[in-house]
Amino acid sequence: MRQLTLTEIQHYSLKVLLHVHEFCVSHDIPYSLAYGTLIGAVRHKGFIPWDDDVDIIMTRENFERFVREYQSDDNYRMVSPYDKNSFIAFARVCDVKETEINSHLPWSNYKTGIWIDIFPMDGVSDNEGKHKKQWKMHHALWVLVQKMRETKLPLKPEHSLKFRLKKLVFLNGLLVRPANNLYIKRTNNPKYDKSLHCAQVACCDEYGFYEKKDFEEYTTLEFEGHQLMVIKEYDKVLRMLYGDYMQLPPEEDQIPKQADYIDFYLK
Repeated sequence: MRQLTLTEIQHYSLKVLLHVHEFCVSHDIPYSLAYGTLIGAVRHKGFIPWDDDVDIIMTRENFERFVREYQSDDNYRMVSPYDKNSFIAFARVCDVKETEINSHLPWSNYKTGIWIDIFPMDGVSDNEGKHKKQWKMHHALWVLVQKMRETKLPLKPEHSLKFRLKKLVFLNGLLVRPANNLYIKRTNNPKYDKSLHCAQVACCDEYGFYEKKDFEEYTTLEFEGHQLMVIKEYDKVLRMLYGDYMQLPPEEDQIPKQADYIDFYLK
C-alpha cells in the first residue's frame, strides 16, 4: 500500500461527501457542511488548503432518519453510534473500496478507508448556565471514552509504562462500548426536544450554544465545484464558534489535524 498525499486525502474525502450528498438529496434529508469544512466553503470555495477531514451536521431528527435509511454497499460503509462495533456517538460514512486507514485512536472494530463525520445537533437546556454544567459533565465522560478507546490498541514493545498501566486500568478497552452507550444516552436527551437551543455534543471537544432556528433553514455554497448544503445562518454560527473565521490562522497552525494519529493509504 502507498501512503496518500494531502491532495489525495481531500480527493477521496470529497468522493465520500458527494456520495452522502446525493443520498441526502434523494431522500430529502437536510444536512449542512460544518466546522472547518464549512469555513472552507465560505473562505476557499472548497477545502481549507491544509485540511484533511470532512464534517457535516444534521438536526437530531434528520440524523436519526439518515442512520435508519442509509444502506451500506461494496463501496461505502456507514457506521452509526448504535452499531455494536462502534465506539463513537456520531456516525461515519467510510470508503471501503479504494483507501485504507490506520488510526492510533481506535473508533470501531471495522477496517475502513477514508471517512466523513456526521454529527447530530441535539436540543439542550435554554438556560445557558445549566447547559454549561451539563456540557462539562458530557465532556468528562467523553474524555473517559477517548481514553478507553486508546487502550484498545495492541500492545507493542515501544509502548511506555504509562500506556501499559492505562491498558491495565481500562481492561484493554473492554468497557468502551458500555461507556459509549451511556454517553449516547446522556447526550441524546429527549426531554429537551422542545427547547429553543441546541448544541453538538456527540463529539464533545468544542463548546457550543445555538438557537435551534438557525439550523432549520438551508441554502447552498460552492465546495470544490459542487453546490452543497449549508445552514442559511452559517456566518452567525461560524462567528460564534471561531470569531473572525475569514482571517487565516498563524502559519504554524496551518497543518492537517488528523495527521498525528491517522495514516492514510491507497489500497
